[in-house]
Amino acid sequence: MAKSGYKGELNLDLLAELEAEVTADPAFRIAMNAATRGNLQELVLNRQVLNQSNFVYSKEVENKADITDQKRSGTCWMYADINWLRLETMRAHNMEAITFSHNFVMFFDKLEKSNLFLNAMIERMDKPLDDREIIHLLHSPAGDGGEWALFRNVVNKYGLVPMEIMPDTANKENSRYVNSVLFFKLREFAAELRNMGKKGKPVDALYRKKVSMMDIIYRILVVCLGMPPEKFDWSWKDKDKQYHQEKGITPREFAEKYIPLNLDEMYCLANSPLDRTPYGKMYTQKLFNNAIDGGIWSWLNVPMDVLKEYALSMLLKDDHVLFGCDVLQQSHSKLGLLHHDVYGMDDFFKTSFDGDRAWRLDYGQSVYTHCMVLAGVELVNDKPVRWKVENSWGSEVGQKGIFTMSDKWFDEHMIVIWVPKKYMKKEHVKLLDQKPVVLPAWFPI
Repeated sequence: MAKSGYKGELNLDLLAELEAEVTADPAFRIAMNAATRGNLQELVLNRQVLNQSNFVYSKEVENKADITDQKRSGTCWMYADINWLRLETMRAHNMEAITFSHNFVMFFDKLEKSNLFLNAMIERMDKPLDDREIIHLLHSPAGDGGEWALFRNVVNKYGLVPMEIMPDTANKENSRYVNSVLFFKLREFAAELRNMGKKGKPVDALYRKKVSMMDIIYRILVVCLGMPPEKFDWSWKDKDKQYHQEKGITPREFAEKYIPLNLDEMYCLANSPLDRTPYGKMYTQKLFNNAIDGGIWSWLNVPMDVLKEYALSMLLKDDHVLFGCDVLQQSHSKLGLLHHDVYGMDDFFKTSFDGDRAWRLDYGQSVYTHCMVLAGVELVNDKPVRWKVENSWGSEVGQKGIFTMSDKWFDEHMIVIWVPKKYMKKEHVKLLDQKPVVLPAWFPI
């Protein structure tokens, strides 16, 4: 360790000491030579974890539907929601496989988010531009992100269609272009509305102006994603090769007929071990929604063992589990590994890359980044040791799109799961009636 009397500035004497410490250790020179010429992730990959990775599970939920691929869009939540929901539809209607249209959901999600954004800007007319909520809104006015409550809002209001009725478009598969156009106009409209307010225009005039702005937003979405169908014809065969036909069905009629559960009866349970979020309470986050007239995202905070207990019970009863996590922690995408020891950074840099879950959330090292589906579990002495994960990154990663998650990774990086009403315990159902504590929009969960 450098012995210089260092208090603030980086002086030359201190830099000389730091350099001497590094160059004196041959291990650092070897690490430098390797890291400057290769992929750091591959260099520190734990060979023992790789050799012991296993994609066999004592309990698997059968699903013959294809692995989905969100490609270059941030709509993992939409894909995970559909991947989870389609199994319910397949079972209820004796289908071999089905996938719903992500493009349809994205269209109405962005339409509603745009309207919500403009309303939020009108409501915050008196706030300065450097207000943290205004900065948050302007950063991503109608972004790709979301979760079950936003999906539910779209389906309850607009319905759903099969994938073949409104298939993915180029702008669905690579959302940066539609987002760039959409964000430009929304920020421009926000400035126009604020300028109208500064000139003393009444609030009613601002809302009337917003309606004409939404006409342009709708036009952009139609050009980029296509026109959602008002009615459509659709035919399919069940597992017994029986033919079924729908003529002139609307998206809402389709959803009512082919979704065999109440989407409002899916409850979010989270694990936030922070001092400011005590267990046993309901929480929601400001500005995290997509529809003014839709339900908000709220979650019950519980210990991690409660999340695991629910997840295990659902899998053992042959149901998938919809979940959200921080997939950027200790994961190898190509190999499909979610493992707590997948990388040996500690040995490579001779320093600890550790810290508990609360520290990671509090200091920005960990955030909610991805949604997927649990589709199986490996039990040893009735205890889970690894979990089967259905991802939405296509079949070229993992084992044909399937990832394997260590049980300790579950403990460290799982953030939320959704539990259907039929699985909820009475003690937790009672807690759901609480008025949610409102957390800021930038809260890490």
